[in-house]
Amino acid sequence: MNGKLILNALAVFLLILGIVTTTASAAVITVDSNGGESYTSIQEAVNNAQNGDTILVSPGVYKENIKVDKEISIISKSGSEDQINRTYVLGAVSNDDVFSVNASNVTISGFYISGGPSSGGLSEVGIYLYGADNCSLVNNTLAVNDVGIALNNSQRNYINNNLVGLGSSGIILVDSEYNNMINNLLCGNGIGLYLSKSSNNTIYQNVFLNFLDALDEGTNIWNSSSAGNVWSKYTGQDANGDGIGDTPFVINETTGSTDYMPVVNKASS
Repeated sequence: MNGKLILNALAVFLLILGIVTTTASAAVITVDSNGGESYTSIQEAVNNAQNGDTILVSPGVYKENIKVDKEISIISKSGSEDQINRTYVLGAVSNDDVFSVNASNVTISGFYISGGPSSGGLSEVGIYLYGADNCSLVNNTLAVNDVGIALNNSQRNYINNNLVGLGSSGIILVDSEYNNMINNLLCGNGIGLYLSKSSNNTIYQNVFLNFLDALDEGTNIWNSSSAGNVWSKYTGQDANGDGIGDTPFVINETTGSTDYMPVVNKASS
């Protein structure tokens, strides 16, 4: 009996030791385009990072296309809404995605991302996730990309509080279930949000101001229990003044995609 107790205690000790070692090994890596930190390039920092590390990027202009294949966080020291101290990531190769992510548990936050229009019929993406789960794309501005954000075969990701504008498409989801898209502004795009072969995604409290606000070819959830989205094409009334339209906003009659609680944009009413 004593032998079993000792073995059990040893197993617990080794488990705790492993957890502590993993936590202790996570590092914070700093980047400054002017040379004031560990690296001047975000890609160089990614190349030298380990799973679990955080890369903090100082404000400045970074002309590069970044490939992320590790479970890391890449965070700007300034928010994308900061007009003075923005952290710009501008694609160096116009036909390549600015951020290309094929690892899970990645965070990209606080950047102003632009790739510019591509050529030769190709489409570049500001942030492209392929086969990536549990990622967080938050507080970014993505402007003048062919596609702002694209998810392909990616699940349980969080797209929150981003501004995505002036592209052929704002956000595209292909084969990407159980993703959450909340509190984003999509404006000035040809198509605001396009869902292809994608179902069970949750989309609410977003503002759509595009030529075509949304195209849903699957079955997705377009409102929470209290609110849906603001739609530029919504013409319904709000008779009781609660901020929710009296009639649903139908996105696709064929698939039944409907925002049952469209938010009335009082500024334009």
